[in-house]
Amino acid sequence: MKKITIQDIAAEMGLSRNTVAKALNGGVVSPQTRQAVVQKAWQMGYAKLDEKLLAEVHTSFKRVNTGTILVLFNQWQSTFWNKVLAGISAAVNEEGYRMQLHVVDNSDVNGEGVLRLIADDVKGIIFLCVFPIEFVKGVSKSGIPMTFFNCPVNALEYIALGDVINTEGFYSMNRLTSHCIQQLGCQKLSYIGYAEGSRGVQARYLGYLSACNQNFINIDERLQFTRPSNNSCFNFSMVEEVINMIPYMPDAFICEDDDVAKNLALALLQKDPKLASEIVITGFNDIIEPDFFKKDIISVTVKMEELGKRLVKSVIDRVHEPEMDIAFMTLTTYPKV
Repeated sequence: MKKITIQDIAAEMGLSRNTVAKALNGGVVSPQTRQAVVQKAWQMGYAKLDEKLLAEVHTSFKRVNTGTILVLFNQWQSTFWNKVLAGISAAVNEEGYRMQLHVVDNSDVNGEGVLRLIADDVKGIIFLCVFPIEFVKGVSKSGIPMTFFNCPVNALEYIALGDVINTEGFYSMNRLTSHCIQQLGCQKLSYIGYAEGSRGVQARYLGYLSACNQNFINIDERLQFTRPSNNSCFNFSMVEEVINMIPYMPDAFICEDDDVAKNLALALLQKDPKLASEIVITGFNDIIEPDFFKKDIISVTVKMEELGKRLVKSVIDRVHEPEMDIAFMTLTTYPKV
């Protein structure tokens, strides 16, 4: 039988080796973390587990406030989500809870499928994507505290049901666009992003428009693409459609995020490699891989793991204090200009 190590326990729990070592050796960690680590070490058969510590944990902490945090998701197409989920997983484990990830089927329009899924130990729900309000209302019937990342443009019904956490987009996109105009000399600008897809993306579009206005740039409406024809997202085929219909090439494409920026760079490369190298392209989220062919895409850094941790903190705070006021929070982002 394989000898279980501290590293094995850390990998199983999604924690750092240092955190697990502290929990098992009297270091400074939260009671919930110590409890979770000791229990996991016992379950995995860690030979060096201090029996006194195990007894102390079992008698002092009964996990009365722990359980499962359910994370609802409807897409899996980006490194961005992987990093946010890493932050969620780490924070959930740190608090002594478990994370359950559920990819919502499009046919579950009123949340009944999720309601059937919810076990007795689910204490909180994180909505990691923007869902239709009918679905959200359906899930809310469970009475379980909820926290949302991002929300529809009209968020009134969302914010009546739980905390909303978003990433700042208006000022970051304003600064990024102004950089393209003032420092890179771009005068003909095209925007690609689903402006009405969510409040977060709408803020980025408004920041772009504000920068154009501040810098006296005349916006050619023929170069602005704010709604994909599939009413979903600017995937590669939607970006190809934009490239085929655009009346002329701009100096810069301002994209809603790095995934759109990468799709655009690839579509331009297929059309004319010279275009891909010469045209300025911007994104958002800072997830361009180091080996991607166009390394000069200008982006905005989002602390994705920190975002995941904030989502967990929000929903657990609501678990502990269900009557606390609902919050609408915006986390800082960092333009790379």
